[in-house]
Amino acid sequence: MNSAARLPGRISPNALLITTAAVPLTGWAVHAVALHKRLAATRRDPLTGLLRRDAYTARARRLLARHGDDLAVVMVIGVRAGSFKAV
Repeated sequence: MNSAARLPGRISPNALLITTAAVPLTGWAVHAVALHKRLAATRRDPLTGLLRRDAYTARARRLLARHGDDLAVVMVIGVRAGSFKAV
């Protein structure tokens, strides 16, 4: 007695092609999402979550190029004096 279930008919060539292509495409999509997250994380400071200087400068230049004189870009730097430890 054979316990394997059998489906009536053959698998169509199109279904086989789609199934064969789906596995590598799924792996590529997962890899692309992971790579995008890693690249996006390099543009931000891990402690504060703010843009790093090079990413901020690139974004400010894009905004200035797009909007010209109608836009002012401001960079605010804050440092707490009590946050440094004595050596």
